[in-house]
Amino acid sequence: MAALTLFIFSLLVSTTIALEDFQNTQGTEKEERPAFQALPLQLNADLKQFYFHVYLHQIFDGDKKNTITAISPNSDFPNFGQLSIMDAPLWGYLNQTNLIARAQGVSIQSDQKTYGWHMSFNIEFEMKELKGSTLMVMGRTLELTTPREFAIVGGTGVFSLATGQIYGRRLSSPDESVWTELKILGYYTPMKKPDW
Repeated sequence: MAALTLFIFSLLVSTTIALEDFQNTQGTEKEERPAFQALPLQLNADLKQFYFHVYLHQIFDGDKKNTITAISPNSDFPNFGQLSIMDAPLWGYLNQTNLIARAQGVSIQSDQKTYGWHMSFNIEFEMKELKGSTLMVMGRTLELTTPREFAIVGGTGVFSLATGQIYGRRLSSPDESVWTELKILGYYTPMKKPDW
């Protein structure tokens, strides 16, 4: 009976020691491999600047139209609630040579007092060295005023973590299409992409 009691006591002591070792090990692993880790801030040593001077060409009618009205509800104020979609080219020159990118997104007439549009669109680059990179743009435009100003709120590809401003002014046009001169200024931080 004494031998059995000694065996049970030894088993309990061994289990307690093993459990404490396991808990200590688990605590060490959590400290070494946290689920969240705050990394030291990299200063702006890698911050790069970009600048484009381009011309947005919106066409509303005909075979080459690139801006359409998707929703046009009846309302007390003309065009309030109207939603337009565009996929319009950004040219390097007014003679429509040197395609730089395409502006793809939506415009919503969101002002009940004047012709004020909320715009949200991507600039999808077409030029070879930037193919597939994008800038995300948001802002407000008043139809009857110039200049216009938009915020660059992000980017992908070459333009990771992009931020900046776009300044625009409407140009005269010989037809019903709309030409807008844009000066795009901003910064981005190159990032290492995952191997997969």
